Amino acid sequence: MHEEQTGAAVEYAKIQDSPLTEAVETMEMAIARQSWSDVAKYVSENILYKVGGSAPVFGVQGIRDYMHWQNSFVHWDGHDIRMKFSRGSTVVIEADSRFTRVADGAKLVVPCTDVYTFENDRIADWRVYADTSVFTRESSATTPAG
Repeated sequence: MHEEQTGAAVEYAKIQDSPLTEAVETMEMAIARQSWSDVAKYVSENILYKVGGSAPVFGVQGIRDYMHWQNSFVHWDGHDIRMKFSRGSTVVIEADSRFTRVADGAKLVVPCTDVYTFENDRIADWRVYADTSVFTRESSATTPAG
């Protein structure tokens, strides 16, 4: 039986800031500004970046190329963080990311969880667990929220 069914209090993960979560958020702001030299300050030279089921890309140039591809389909409008914490050399952030699809102006909310693994104070592995198929889906196939 789930705790919710028994009436017991359910403890959810909280927003927990740390130097590592702050580094991730600063790096993400640099990506939003397309300040690739600033991004390079936070990631390893050969960072692995993988979104959903797509093939991984490597290095700042790989991230830049992926973002260029993504921006041809959607514009990122920000995110609402639901949970963030760090443990050891790993940061986990769960968020509802908001996008506007270029093809039809549809407003999208994509739940995602990002896992960042640090080595030597830089992000060496960044995995995004999200269903990005809505980026390229035809507008007629979009299911309205709610």
